Amino acid sequence: SGGGNEKKSKFKLNALVHSVAHAPTSAMKGSFLDTTLDDYISTHDVSSYSLLRVARYALPYLSAQYHQHTTERSTASSSSSSITALTYLGSTKVVPNYNIMGSAKSSLENIAHTLAYELGSSPHSVRVNCVSAGPISTLASRGIVNLGDMKKDVEERSMLRRNVTGEEVGNVVAFLAGEESGGVTGQTIFVDGGYGVMGGPSSVC
Repeated sequence: SGGGNEKKSKFKLNALVHSVAHAPTSAMKGSFLDTTLDDYISTHDVSSYSLLRVARYALPYLSAQYHQHTTERSTASSSSSSITALTYLGSTKVVPNYNIMGSAKSSLENIAHTLAYELGSSPHSVRVNCVSAGPISTLASRGIVNLGDMKKDVEERSMLRRNVTGEEVGNVVAFLAGEESGGVTGQTIFVDGGYGVMGGPSSVC
């Protein structure tokens, strides 16, 4: 309708952050082998497919093609909008008790990388990246069994010998959302104090 077009012409997005994840309690406790199809579908629907869903709805407002009709922005860097998804090391490594969320995060990252390929060039010029954060106490992470043990292991084995903060993760997300990261897309950036690249005991002889 005319009213809808008028509203759209006044609204645009420069950045979108995907930070939603959920798995049924039954899928996060007990054996991964016992994961039901319903729990698998539910977890992936909320935690990974939702990135496709929100990207599809947001694209008309993120696309450089749309921005050109609403602003005078013309340079490649300034016309590049971004999508950033929050992920975790369990997408590529076996993390005890992370269960079905590991495969959901793996799916999320693949979706992000494929979107980066599809949306990166003209007419959209949308960058898509992931930020893999260390374990942080959030509403979603409360469902992980032994989260405290995971955080303790990071303190003992990460290069920084401490857990990262929500503010530190947010700073990297903000960087990816801004024009300063105009040449960065299709990447998974780790904000975990170097924990993800450690391959052995943290002590040095």
